[in-house]
Amino acid sequence: MVDSIDIASQNEEAFRQHVIANHRGEPLPITGRCYNCGELTEGNFCSKECGEDWEKRKFFESQKLRG
Repeated sequence: MVDSIDIASQNEEAFRQHVIANHRGEPLPITGRCYNCGELTEGNFCSKECGEDWEKRKFFESQKLRG
């Protein structure tokens, strides 16, 4: 029987594989704002956490489109 821990582990592994597969994509243009929260920044994201959140959201959005 599959429990919530197994499902979470499967989701995490699927996300990790997605990030690895898409790592070499086109770089995001620098706009002066964080792609995740909109704060002013010199790069694409104001923090490591915002970059990770943005990647996760994009991954889950792509999964919704498939299913």
